[in-house]
Amino acid sequence: MNVILYIHGKGGTAAEAEHYKSLFPSCDVVGLDYKGYTPWETKKEIKDAVKSLKSRYDRIILIANSIGTFFCMNAGVDELVWRAYFISPIVDMEQLILDMMLRANITE
Repeated sequence: MNVILYIHGKGGTAAEAEHYKSLFPSCDVVGLDYKGYTPWETKKEIKDAVKSLKSRYDRIILIANSIGTFFCMNAGVDELVWRAYFISPIVDMEQLILDMMLRANITE
């Protein structure tokens, strides 16, 4: 059995995952409402969610939107997912985040 894991963008919710049920009718669909706001906070949340799903499903298909895309790329789950679909209006999300953090004087 396969599962879709949906990771929303800023201001989104896990409920957006409902949209993908009709696109992947043979898969379970799960959305993750991560609580963190930074890549290092969301890293653990996403990795834990993927590991939990991996113990129950044969394949994980990851769908991530906007900043959720960057958070997933940062989470180091590439070896645990079968496929990944990233939806992002930003070409270089990492650079955008680094620039925003620099302007806000935020360091890791």
